[in-house]
Amino acid sequence: QSRRGNGLVFCSKYMSDDEAKTALLNNVEGKPINEPRVIKYRTGTRRKHWNKNCVAIGLASGFIEPLESTSIHLIQQSIIRLMQNMPTKAIESCYQDDFNNKMRFEAENIRDFIVLHYHVTQRTDSDFWRYCKNMPIPESLAKRLELFKQSGHVYKAEQELFGEASWLQVMLGQGLVPQNYHPIVDSMSDDELKRFLESIKNHVAKKANSLPSHIDFINHYCKAK
Repeated sequence: QSRRGNGLVFCSKYMSDDEAKTALLNNVEGKPINEPRVIKYRTGTRRKHWNKNCVAIGLASGFIEPLESTSIHLIQQSIIRLMQNMPTKAIESCYQDDFNNKMRFEAENIRDFIVLHYHVTQRTDSDFWRYCKNMPIPESLAKRLELFKQSGHVYKAEQELFGEASWLQVMLGQGLVPQNYHPIVDSMSDDELKRFLESIKNHVAKKANSLPSHIDFINHYCKAK
């Protein structure tokens, strides 16, 4: 707790290492205690996380990006699913197929959620952001976005990591507004609709008020030694 970590994630097609270092240092308050280090990474996932008698877990299985930081979740899911498919002396292909299918589902779902952040951006102030706004996206994400645009419905598959609230926050937060709303609203009276919305507001307020402030949480659980 005696120092603060700073980093800058950038695309080497649109920014050089030196430009990234300059941008990082220009936004650091105080005197840096280390020189910036350039850490290169390759985005992607293995075609097979479990191949023959080898199981790739963590960074050995792939890497998506550092901002959403889903690596710990993927490590946990790999361990849980390996335990569920723990082989005997003979490694059955059905165990491997189930493991690989589920881990690919995890990776692709996280990929879509990450791509969403960049694709629905309103920023056009650089070549990078203009590319993101117009880049091709996975069909699974395109269908999800179209569903939300047309109806306001947030799709969530079973066992997805990110819930409806997470998808909704990013889409609305980035300025993606549905063209229509659910027709059941038209069957509700103004009073009924008002009570429904008030119940949501009260529930959020009650939950928020029951939680400690950020600094109180830090002081209680993370006291500096």
